[in-house]
Amino acid sequence: LFMPPTIVFYQSSPQHLYGGQLDVLRFLAHVDPARLSPVILTPAEGPFVDRVRALDLPVQVTPLPAELARTGGALLQGSAWDRIRQSALLTPWSLRVARWLRAIGAQVVYANNRRAVLTLGLAAHLARTPIFWHIKQDLDRGRMDALAMRLMSRAAACSLDVQQAFHQRHPAHAKRIGYAPNGVPLGPFSGPGPDMRPKLGIPPDARVVGLVGSLTPRKGVDLFVDAALGLAQDFPDAHFLLAGDAPDAYQAFKQAMLTRAQPLIDAGRFHVPGWVADMPACYRTLDVLALPSRVEGFGLVIIEAAAAGVPAVRSASGGHTETTLDGETGFVIPIDDRDALTARLAQLLADDALRHRMGQAAKAYALANFSLDRFVDALTVALLDAIRQ
Repeated sequence: LFMPPTIVFYQSSPQHLYGGQLDVLRFLAHVDPARLSPVILTPAEGPFVDRVRALDLPVQVTPLPAELARTGGALLQGSAWDRIRQSALLTPWSLRVARWLRAIGAQVVYANNRRAVLTLGLAAHLARTPIFWHIKQDLDRGRMDALAMRLMSRAAACSLDVQQAFHQRHPAHAKRIGYAPNGVPLGPFSGPGPDMRPKLGIPPDARVVGLVGSLTPRKGVDLFVDAALGLAQDFPDAHFLLAGDAPDAYQAFKQAMLTRAQPLIDAGRFHVPGWVADMPACYRTLDVLALPSRVEGFGLVIIEAAAAGVPAVRSASGGHTETTLDGETGFVIPIDDRDALTARLAQLLADDALRHRMGQAAKAYALANFSLDRFVDALTVALLDAIRQ
């Protein structure tokens, strides 16, 4: 009788539901239980754990020491002495997790990010369980990445850009870094339905430019706000939508951005609804999507918007060669280039025919290349390959 292998999915930040967490939830909801058996390990309760329990999957919550449980950083920041102390704090947790991994017969541990790899390293080594790292950012962390490369057994990048970047930085490990293309259920985005304009007070004939994501410097929110302030003068009917919120560590940055955008907020032309539950309605509200990220892994919002027929202007960060065909489904601009962002957005706002043509091309491209089934199958194959290797 064949028993599917037990794969432990470690989520280091269960308090949040950002792109990385949503990727895992989509996979867990659609993976074939005849091919692998998921078990979830987290250091805390949170919205991610609630979603997993709703899928009727087993969850093990093993709390970390308070210093190591801080979101954003205890393992990735501080001095060498801080890291020595943190390693000592991590040891008892690692022993408990190692015993648990052996008890359930875990065959691979999935790490959703760099922090997860570093946290799991000792426990996985003690349990003789390989770590699979799903690399989702093109951010270079130097020594931390070098250590993570030694700790993991196999990895898969979420985009070809990220894979290439890690191959170049870590050539000795290149053969162990594969590729698992992203995908989402596109049906809800591609069909008809309501938008958010009535709720936000946006006229039905207004042109709307939006940014969707966490409100952080990494996403280029400051670039978007500056572009909006410039475009508002040349396009008096244009509105701007900032959908998302900031993690606790970036609340001051968010407030600074809202202060900068205050003239447009007061004029009723800059809208900040926070996190949006109905994302298809959010994308139907837009005429153009902006994603001027300084660091990105893939840019799944590009594909979701494309499925709704919305072209994008995005930076040349990770994933741009796959998500956006420059000049056909949208525009790719240099990273950290305010002028280029403003110019390309203006070009699309000024030309209805171009905007429509690019939107339809983006929709066809997304539907043909980024299905959820493709993503689930690719990641399943990569995880099973980690067991074989």
